[in-house]
Amino acid sequence: MADQVSTALNSKSKFSHGVDTTLKRVLVFSPDADLARFLLINLEERFQIIREHCLEHFEQTIRNFSPDLIFIDLFTFSSDIVKQLEIIHRTATGIPVIALRAYKSLTQDINKSIEEIADIVFYKPVDGELITQAIEDLLKQHNK
Repeated sequence: MADQVSTALNSKSKFSHGVDTTLKRVLVFSPDADLARFLLINLEERFQIIREHCLEHFEQTIRNFSPDLIFIDLFTFSSDIVKQLEIIHRTATGIPVIALRAYKSLTQDINKSIEEIADIVFYKPVDGELITQAIEDLLKQHNK
């Protein structure tokens, strides 16, 4: 939790002509610390980044920070993916979701749930610039 708070507080608000234009909040959920760090470095100038890596805290983090977009790195194990999807389904109604997943055979039900919950699905490995552009585009589309 301290890591989330410090990350959220260290992301800066921008000022344009003396007016505070608060950055959009993007929750990055990933058990992969290297991926989360990479995304933080690449996104922190354009967005307020909140990082979470613990599945047990994921739901509360969504509730506490009310993100404008969720970027979720889906776990390898089907049982964990199901838990992640259930949390998103319960708490993220109306929040755009970008999912990152491995090329792995999952059940038809899990694949269907991923497609229903995620606005965009990327397969690993993926280019960081492509992720940044997708986040920007999805936030613009969602704010119309």
